[in-house]
Amino acid sequence: MRNCVRVLAVLAMSIFLSAPSADAQGYIAPSLGVVFGNPSAQGRADFIADLGWLSRFEPIGFDLDVMYAPSFFGNQGPYGDNSVTTVMANFIVAGGGGGRYGFGRRRTVLRPYASGGVGIMHEVVTTSVAANKISNNDLGLSLGAGVMAFTSRSIGVRGDVRYFRDLIDTQSGNTTNIDFGAFHFWRTSIGVILSF
Repeated sequence: MRNCVRVLAVLAMSIFLSAPSADAQGYIAPSLGVVFGNPSAQGRADFIADLGWLSRFEPIGFDLDVMYAPSFFGNQGPYGDNSVTTVMANFIVAGGGGGRYGFGRRRTVLRPYASGGVGIMHEVVTTSVAANKISNNDLGLSLGAGVMAFTSRSIGVRGDVRYFRDLIDTQSGNTTNIDFGAFHFWRTSIGVILSF
């Protein structure tokens, strides 16, 4: 699994370094999100950071999406300390790069987008009864859609919805009722986007 992480890191760096700077818009986007669509998630908060590149004039881009969801499975009942962390390398198709929408002097650049990618899903569950710790690093995918709204050239707001799914069935040694092979959830988030 360490090799998968290294390959993803090298891939992400090569994408960012090979992007043409004249038409490029790099960005970083810290966000807060809520996970849902999984009985264990129960609308708990998570923390997100995205590092990306999106062409100003073409509809393509890339981003590296990192999410940390503490207490994803709750702290009630048989589950103790637990979390879900995802690291996804995504391809982005965006619209509205050259268009400006708004009234008078207050202009806003809107960039709706769709994204999809693969990466690592890391789930940790510690059962409070037997003090068993289950830790999985599995291949996962994410699909999403959202919009970026810029009121200046470098600062804006971004909101999106993404679907995450674990692609590997790892039932061996699993003494809980959590089926990581079918593990999936939705995430909605909103945050600031800083372009450079």
